[in-house]
Amino acid sequence: MSIREFEGRICIVRLELHPDEIPDLLVRHANNYPGAQELESAGVALIDTGFEPEASADFVQRVCKWGGGDRQMGRIRDNNSPSEVSLALSEGIALARSGEVAQGVDRIRRLRNLGQSFASKQMRFLEPTRAVILDSVIRGSLGFAETAAGYAEFLRDCQTILTGLRRSSQLSETQAAGLRVCDIEAAIFAKLQGY
Repeated sequence: MSIREFEGRICIVRLELHPDEIPDLLVRHANNYPGAQELESAGVALIDTGFEPEASADFVQRVCKWGGGDRQMGRIRDNNSPSEVSLALSEGIALARSGEVAQGVDRIRRLRNLGQSFASKQMRFLEPTRAVILDSVIRGSLGFAETAAGYAEFLRDCQTILTGLRRSSQLSETQAAGLRVCDIEAAIFAKLQGY
């Protein structure tokens, strides 16, 4: 843990992330969590087809499996009808697209047995340019609360980092332009995990 002075305040820095680390961190994250591209494509298809109930329920299960939530998959399916899942996802996306991403995650989180971490994973694959994942690794390491306010704070921080990276001379224009807010979260996660 580092101590830094910033804008006249003393800060405890729990993570240092250098722009030139980002591309490698993203490769390592993709190697440790393969299948993100396919889930993003499935999210686009789900939105394009209007959140068909069975497809919505299948999507939630696929995302949970990707995120290591195998133990939750059966409980989510058993305790939420496909129509409830469809409604939660469609209402969550509507909130995110109106600029209320944290409230959209919170709407998805209200599905029984899902929880905030896996709700944020759903939103990340539906809206990768607007949303991030806030899971226990990031919450525990960086101190974000498991609430809509904690999610909003982490999302703002990722957006601030993204803005800084797009101006950085340490990344090529192509690298910087290709980054999305979800990539910032993935790089942070990979750095915290040490892979």
